[in-house]
Amino acid sequence: MARLPTPQECRTEGTARARGSLRFRQGALAAAALVAAAACSGPRAPGFAPTFASPDALDAAVPDGVERRDPVRLRELALGEHEFRKWVWPHLPAGRPEVNMPFDYFWKDLSRKSDASLASTLAEFGGQRLTLRRVEFGGATSNFGPFRVSREARLTVADGQGLERDIQVCGSMIEAGGRWKLFSHVVD
Repeated sequence: MARLPTPQECRTEGTARARGSLRFRQGALAAAALVAAAACSGPRAPGFAPTFASPDALDAAVPDGVERRDPVRLRELALGEHEFRKWVWPHLPAGRPEVNMPFDYFWKDLSRKSDASLASTLAEFGGQRLTLRRVEFGGATSNFGPFRVSREARLTVADGQGLERDIQVCGSMIEAGGRWKLFSHVVD
């Protein structure tokens, strides 16, 4: 026959259970606080990588990639197919079901134009030391719910002799949750 616990053992086990329960509640409260803090910290750039804190920070990376003639790095700065399909396409007018625009068609067209613009940029400016001074947008900014697209990015750069000039080496930029990324290399 099984032995029954003594009153002392019951008190000790009850205290241990209560302590465990208190630890559990404290842990659960801490986890809930972290989730709430993350939710209240504002929107994030959904799945975009890499992103930058400002257009200037993003566009400081562009002249570096141009100087190094690095198309791989420059393509990373723009939206990739997965990012575009998952996070951007559903919010664009062309992505609405009633428009009946196939994603693959749209993406191939955008990619082809972006690659052509990037090749043109590298042919014209590749190898040159350009220092970013500022970024301005000549076109409209459109709000698409979770993100905004700012068009016609114009970079003021200084060349190796310190002479400033305005150039267009990328097109639109996308901003989501305070983080920036190139929409594409298509010069609007």
